[in-house]
Amino acid sequence: MPSTSEIRQRLRKNRNRIDPTTRQKFDFVINSRLIQSGLLLRSPRIACYLSNDGEPDLTLFLHTLYKHRISHYLPIVTTKKSLRFARYNWGNDLSYNHYGIAEPADTQLFLPRFLSIVLTPLVGFDLNGNRLGMGGGYYDRTFGFIARSNSPVRSLIVGIAYESQAVAKLPSQSWDVPLDAVVTEKTLHLFSARAKHTLT
Repeated sequence: MPSTSEIRQRLRKNRNRIDPTTRQKFDFVINSRLIQSGLLLRSPRIACYLSNDGEPDLTLFLHTLYKHRISHYLPIVTTKKSLRFARYNWGNDLSYNHYGIAEPADTQLFLPRFLSIVLTPLVGFDLNGNRLGMGGGYYDRTFGFIARSNSPVRSLIVGIAYESQAVAKLPSQSWDVPLDAVVTEKTLHLFSARAKHTLT
C-alpha cells in the first residue's frame, strides 16, 4: 500500500495536470454548486480560501458573498502552525506568507470556533469523509476542538476538490478532523446529517 506522502505527491501531480480549459469548466461548476446550495441562506460567517497549487478557484463564490454582503473570512497562518481568520471583502489588501499564499493584510483575527462554515482546500479525500491535506496539519490543529466535542453547534467543514482527488480509502489518525461534505465538479458528497441540512 502506498504511503501517505506517495498518495499526496500523486494527487498533487494529477491536480496540476488538469488543462486550463477543463479546469475553468470544473471551477465554474463547483462555484455554481456552492452558490445554489443552502450556504448563502444558512451561514452568516463563512471561511473560504484563495486558490494555490492547482486548487479549485472560488473567485466567483467570493464575488457572490461580497455582492450579498455575507461575512466571509480567509485563513492566516500563525507562528503556532495553526490558522486564524480575517474578514475579507473582494479587493481588500493582501500579503503573502512564507508559503507564497495570499492572506488578508488585516490583522484583526477571528477565532475559528465562531465560523459557521469552513470551505477548505485539500489534496485528497475518501468517501468516509477523511481529508488529506498538504501535510502541515494546520487544519487539524486549528479545528481539533471539533473532534474533541460532541456539540451540535460547531463549524461545518466542507472540502473543495476535483473528483479526481477522491481515493478509495485514506489512512486516518485520532486527531484528524473529519469532513462534513466535499463539493466537486461531479457531485456533492455528504458525510453528515448537518451537511445534508445545510447544503441541500
